[in-house]
Amino acid sequence: MALASGGCAGPGSDLTAGLLGTETPKPATQDVAATPQTELQKATAYWGEKFAKSPNTLEYALNYSRNLKAMGRKREALAALQHASNYHAQNRELAGEYGRLALELDQVQTAKSVLTFADDPTKPDWRIVSARGTVAAKEGNSKEAIELFERAMALSNRNPSVMNNLAMAYALDGRPAEGERLLREAASKGNSEKVQKNLALVLGLQGKYDEAKVVGGRVLPHSTVAEDTKLVRQIVGLDPRPYAPMGTPATSLAVASSHLKPVVQQTSARAPALRATAQPAPAPDTWSTQVATGSTR
Repeated sequence: MALASGGCAGPGSDLTAGLLGTETPKPATQDVAATPQTELQKATAYWGEKFAKSPNTLEYALNYSRNLKAMGRKREALAALQHASNYHAQNRELAGEYGRLALELDQVQTAKSVLTFADDPTKPDWRIVSARGTVAAKEGNSKEAIELFERAMALSNRNPSVMNNLAMAYALDGRPAEGERLLREAASKGNSEKVQKNLALVLGLQGKYDEAKVVGGRVLPHSTVAEDTKLVRQIVGLDPRPYAPMGTPATSLAVASSHLKPVVQQTSARAPALRATAQPAPAPDTWSTQVATGSTR
């Protein structure tokens, strides 16, 4: 998975610099995406004044830190939460904010201990559970990461960012086909650049190089896509699997893939008949072919 730590690199607290993402909370006042920067600055100044006058008040610390984070001033936000933790160490909401922000700043061990406390089984928060999954993945514990991401996905009603994280945890666990399935679903919901990059990666890990180029080309320059695909192919060492775009006749795919496997010559020779036994042997116990499925809710 060398490419995972380079080719899909991105900012923030993402696992291996881009595979897994954490959910960024909105500021306490208004939605940043719909708010002019001047309004965000005003809100930050407002809560900053409140916090300066009464730094022990939890509401002021939380709102000030959220607005600082929304402005990209994450270390100042963490300092405000750290100060508040001296007076509200048993508050799970504060711990959740503190732990997720520490993770974004790559303070993994701090995030691990704080998020474990913040994960309240009586009031589960999918953002905290997902952040714990990212911690586990960063530590190389893919099994635990998968369990936590699966739990977060159920709690979040299959949030695309959690699905992306779970998909890449599957890939890191040697299960890229399962990752592909989830990433395709996540792409249908949000179609983010990160999802497209990761989908191209898991396709390449399965030898689907041509399709990986098509998917990666939607969000990356074609030269970058070609280089990344070449690197993936060198790493996995798989023969290319044919790619049939939508609308390609099945006969065309069969012709295109005929070089991958030799055609078996049909023969008219019949298999020798078997003599029937005097007493038929009892049928052995067999596994049921019915697969039990669990709820994804």
